Amino acid sequence: MNIKLRAKRVEKQMTQTELANKLKMCLATYSMKETGKIDFTLSEIQDLMYYLDCEFNDIFFKKEVANKGDK
Repeated sequence: MNIKLRAKRVEKQMTQTELANKLKMCLATYSMKETGKIDFTLSEIQDLMYYLDCEFNDIFFKKEVANKGDK
């Protein structure tokens, strides 16, 4: 689940339905994307940043790759 995305959506007082409509997708699809079952496309991410008035790092976690050679 993308907790940061959900938190930002709630902060902006938007329901999943409202944001899904803005992104021109059905609620079921948006819900699966917000919960991480399906990935957002790049254009959808750009639209999310626009509608939520935020930056990428405000709504998505950075994936860090651990260096397995370090102890």
